[in-house]
Amino acid sequence: MTTTCFPQLISDDLPLHKGARTLDQCKCYSTDRYDNTEKLVAEVEVLTCDCLWRICQREAERIVAPGGLLIADPIARNRRINAAYAALWKADNRFEWAGLAAFASKQVGCGLLHAAIGMEQINRTQDELEMLERNPWVPLGAKIGSAGARGGMESAEVSLKYVFDMLALGNTALFLDIYPLHMFYKKRGIEEMKKCMGKREKIYGHPKFPVLWTIQEKVRFGFRFAEIIPAFEAIEAGDIFKSVDLLARHEQKNILQPAIYEDFLMRSLLQGNQVASSFAYVTNFSTRLEQPVQLTLANQCAPLPDGRSIEFSKNGFANLANLDERMPFVLRAAKQFHNLLRSGNRQVIEQSIHEISSGQATR
Repeated sequence: MTTTCFPQLISDDLPLHKGARTLDQCKCYSTDRYDNTEKLVAEVEVLTCDCLWRICQREAERIVAPGGLLIADPIARNRRINAAYAALWKADNRFEWAGLAAFASKQVGCGLLHAAIGMEQINRTQDELEMLERNPWVPLGAKIGSAGARGGMESAEVSLKYVFDMLALGNTALFLDIYPLHMFYKKRGIEEMKKCMGKREKIYGHPKFPVLWTIQEKVRFGFRFAEIIPAFEAIEAGDIFKSVDLLARHEQKNILQPAIYEDFLMRSLLQGNQVASSFAYVTNFSTRLEQPVQLTLANQCAPLPDGRSIEFSKNGFANLANLDERMPFVLRAAKQFHNLLRSGNRQVIEQSIHEISSGQATR
C-alpha cells in the first residue's frame, strides 16, 4: 500500500544542484570588470542539499510546532506525533519502523497520562490533608502526621513531573530527528539521500532559519550516524526487518540514550519504578504510582493477553536505562509487530494504526 502523507512541494520536481529556472527567468544585471569591459551576471537559484533538509525539517516542525510555537501540552503534542508516525506507515508499508513507532510513541503517551493523573491525585490528596490540618478539632499528633505525609507527596509529585518532562523531551526529539529522514528518502530517493546525508547537520545554527532542537548539548543535530543510510538501503532492497532493526538501534543508542537515559535522576526514577512494579507483581500490592514497562500493539494503554503486549521485565533489578538490557525488549516488540503484520491478525493491527493516525484518543 502506497499513498502520500507529505505535501506536494515545488522542490519535488527540481533537480539537485542544478538551476531551478531557465536563464531568461533569472534576474540579470551588468557589472564593470577591472579591464573596463562590461559583463552580464545572472542570479541562478540552485536546489542544494541543505535546502532540502531545511524543507524536510520544516515539515516535521509544523507537526509539533504549528506556526512556529511548540505545542505546550506534551500529551496533545504526543498525539500529533503518534498520528504522523501512523500516517508514514499507511503511506508506505515499507516504513515498518514508523508503524512500530506509532505504538511505541502511543505508549509514551500512556506514560505521560499516567504521570499527569498521578500528579492530579497527589494534589487532590494534599488539599484534603491541608483541610484536615486546619480543623481545630483534629489532634496535634494527627496534624503532624498529615504534614509529614504531605511532604512525602510533594517529593513524589516532583519525581512524576520530572519523568513527565523527560518523556516529552525524548518523544519530541526523536520525532524531529527521524521524521525528516523518512520524508527525504520518500521525496528524493536513496542516492540523493546518500549524497546529502552529511549536509544535514549544517542547517543547525542558521540565524535566519533556526532549527527546533533543544538537546544539542546531548545529541548533535543531524549527525550522520552509522545506522541511518544502511537502514534506508535495506528499505530500498526490500529487507524490511533489517531496516527496522537498524532504525531501532539508531533511535535507542544515538538519540534516546544520551537524551534521557543517561540523565542520573531519570535513571534513578526508572529503577525505582521497576522495583515498585516488580514488588506489585509479586505481592499484588500497588501504590498506583508505579507503571510496568510494556508495549501494547493497540490503541490502548492496558496490556492485552493475545500476544499484542510485550513486557520489558518482571525482575526488580532490570534496568531500562541500560541500552544492552533495553534493546532486546525493543527488538522483541519489533519482531512481534513484524510477525503480526504477516499473520491473520494484520487487520487488527491496521485498524489500530488507523485509529492512531486519525488522532483518536488512547483507551
